[in-house]
Amino acid sequence: MLKAMWAMCKKKAVLFFVLVLIIMGLVSPATGLTQDLEKRVEELEGKVKELQDLLAEYKALLEKKEVVKPIPPEKVAVVTPEKEAPPKWPSVWSKYEMQLGGRIKFDAHYDTVAFDAYNDFIGVISAHPDYKGDSINFNPRDTRFELKVKHTTGNFTGLGRIETDFYGDILGNNIQPRIRLAYVDLVHNKTNTGLRVGQDWVPVAQQNPHMCEFGILAGGGNPWWRIPQITLRQRYGDFEFLASLMRHRRVSVYKDQWGWPWALFRVAYNLNFLDKGSLIALGGGYMSDRRKSKYMDDEKRIHRWLTAFEYKLRKGPLELKGELWAGQGMGSHWLRYDMDYNPFTGEEIRSQGGFASLLYQTPIEKVAFASGFGIDHNTTSDLGQFDWGTKGDYDFYKRRFKQNMVWFGNVRYQVTDGIKFILEYIHMNTMRDEVREGNRITFSTFYSF
Repeated sequence: MLKAMWAMCKKKAVLFFVLVLIIMGLVSPATGLTQDLEKRVEELEGKVKELQDLLAEYKALLEKKEVVKPIPPEKVAVVTPEKEAPPKWPSVWSKYEMQLGGRIKFDAHYDTVAFDAYNDFIGVISAHPDYKGDSINFNPRDTRFELKVKHTTGNFTGLGRIETDFYGDILGNNIQPRIRLAYVDLVHNKTNTGLRVGQDWVPVAQQNPHMCEFGILAGGGNPWWRIPQITLRQRYGDFEFLASLMRHRRVSVYKDQWGWPWALFRVAYNLNFLDKGSLIALGGGYMSDRRKSKYMDDEKRIHRWLTAFEYKLRKGPLELKGELWAGQGMGSHWLRYDMDYNPFTGEEIRSQGGFASLLYQTPIEKVAFASGFGIDHNTTSDLGQFDWGTKGDYDFYKRRFKQNMVWFGNVRYQVTDGIKFILEYIHMNTMRDEVREGNRITFSTFYSF
């Protein structure tokens, strides 16, 4: 287009000069006419100058303009219309803060006697007459997966947490996952008020010993479990107040229709003169329901209660923590199955116990030591005519005892940031009509991620 305009302007300029010469030749030399022609010539020269400037601009544009070669017809691609792509879903990974984690754990156990209560982890020494005899167990079931989801809207922060392991039950040696934790947290950031709904650790007697043993002194002075609950927390300065309702999920509408949830409270105080996380706490709770055993004619109402004092003291390389507790009718909600009431009379069993555990982080950062002691004692008179298994009803009696004491010690070595080895020794002393003793040696491998 620019080339065509340039050619047209050149033609017009030539014709214009020819016309000027013809006019000048035909004009009379008279003075008046000469002056008039001179004036016209000056005007024409100005217009010619404007045309020359315009032509120069066109020429400069032509020189800068890249010449685009036409594409041969045989190389022109034929574009066919495509189907409309389906709408994309918003990515959940960008919607909230999310964190995946867990651990791979393998336990190699060597036991000098038969331990009963909880299969792969120990609670008490077996009540069976043939309890003596050593054995080896390879156990990967404490492998875990965890997902956390978090977001903040206005003054509220929401947190969701799911954690699973492989301590479910299934036929044969297969392993299935189970829920460890599954709860929702809602926290009002200005008032420091928190609401937790779902399955979490028991809100009272929260401390656990420094052990790699999965049972963490179950039946040995540490009442614990993970229970569905509704828990409200309120912080005021260094104090935290807690109120909670917790209860196992219903197994049968006929057996569980008469029971109320555990109503619990806890007051904790942060010890600021020690390292962060140090505290003391006092808590307790009450529950009432009705139970009946095969040895009872009628149902019996069971009154259950617990009170617990707990502490965690941190200073430099040392951490000391533990609990002291007392109660009655404490059963499955505190991992003390069959230890809540006398199956012959229906009377509640009174219990008391506690534990202490000390961790020392050595100057060698990768090495740490831990040790501790626990005791669980049940009032002998409440046990009554309890038969310790002479009738062969071992499944019913195997978790029952008068007193159970546990000593433990372990050494930990952090191989890498994620891999850790623990070697642990446990000695147990279980009293029924006789005292039985046994040992467990465990080598655990962790890969935490």
